[in-house]
Amino acid sequence: MMATQEQIDAARRTIEQLRDQHAHDVLKLIRLLEDGAMKGKAADKLIKDCEAWDAAYKSVFRRALTMLESVPVTPGPAESSTDPLTRPYGQLPSHTVPGMPR
Repeated sequence: MMATQEQIDAARRTIEQLRDQHAHDVLKLIRLLEDGAMKGKAADKLIKDCEAWDAAYKSVFRRALTMLESVPVTPGPAESSTDPLTRPYGQLPSHTVPGMPR
């Protein structure tokens, strides 16, 4: 799969946002439990489960970001310039040729 740099950057921002949101939510839950919202062995087990869940999701987000780095980049609309000096030889934008529809 090839993606534009813009698509890769957008995906990276989304993954980072989800990672940060997840970390905040799980940390809030752990603090709530540690502050006594639930007591006993069940609370202790739930805290350990939340910590394991947090570690697993951190690993998923880290792998997603690593995989994103290996996605090949293809030139996108922002990168395919209308500047005739950067266009491939022989290609002109249609609006520069008289009588050609845009």
